[in-house]
Amino acid sequence: MMESPSRRDVLRIGAYLAAGMGLGRGTARVFAEGLQKLLDKQEKILWLHGMSCSGCSVSFLNADQPGPVEILTEIVSLVYHPTISSATGDVAVGVVERTVKSGDYFLVFEGSVPLDMPEACLMQGRPIADSLTGILANAKAIIAAGTCAAFGGIPSAQGNPTGGDSIKAFMDRNRIPTKNRLINCPGCPVHPQSLLGTAAYVIAKGLPKLDANLLTPNMFYGHSVHDECPKFHYWEKRVFAKHFGDEGCLFKLGCLGPLSHGSCPGRQWNGGVNWCVRAGAPCVSCTSEGFAKRKDLPFYRKGEAHHAVAYSERDRQGA
Repeated sequence: MMESPSRRDVLRIGAYLAAGMGLGRGTARVFAEGLQKLLDKQEKILWLHGMSCSGCSVSFLNADQPGPVEILTEIVSLVYHPTISSATGDVAVGVVERTVKSGDYFLVFEGSVPLDMPEACLMQGRPIADSLTGILANAKAIIAAGTCAAFGGIPSAQGNPTGGDSIKAFMDRNRIPTKNRLINCPGCPVHPQSLLGTAAYVIAKGLPKLDANLLTPNMFYGHSVHDECPKFHYWEKRVFAKHFGDEGCLFKLGCLGPLSHGSCPGRQWNGGVNWCVRAGAPCVSCTSEGFAKRKDLPFYRKGEAHHAVAYSERDRQGA
């Protein structure tokens, strides 16, 4: 059996989660408080899937400081997860039903909900929508993990007959309260530290300050990728790369950084090793509300001569 983290370890993890986004000591202490409650099994997390590729679950398992083993065995009281839980069949159904009946849980939901084709996503052999109403209503708070859950994502692309949409759209349709209960953590996939930090904060203090329209936590999604991009100085000088590998801003190669709000430039990915722009690829704005929805907006473009740029400097400034 692994040794349980000490109070010092919990404080260290809280400080690490805060430091990556330049957050202060107060926020670090809040993160530590939430993590301690999870460690002491005071709070439980129920993680469910809608229409998804499980990419956000994989991202969560790629977390570092703390790592996935530490999170799953020592910190998070994860009562059920469709991908990594050993329980299946009637046992798994029983776990979910008992948890929902207790009302003593926080829900993490991954993937979108098929509003127009209920049979496209089943749970317990019946449409997931049949079970979701009670699950969402009884949860202390709901975290939409990833862009599919937050905004609809790829399953909500134009032409998809399932009518895939966000958890908020489902809750609004079924008149389930979202105010002070729902928080969106978009990303394709969601960054593991943003998700863990949000969960810790919600458990410790309730919902943090959110964007009024997107319901995203400002502490992780308050800045655009463009404004914090290491290539921003090229943008100011109007030095644009014309080919992949060229020096300069990637705007004319399709970078959608101005539309994307997230922590990629600071935290990066894979343990802080790299991220899209640092690797020479444009940002595809995977945290944005419109990600992957429009047929006429490909993820990558060869340049303005081949396809109209989807936004302007005026758009970037918030017009």
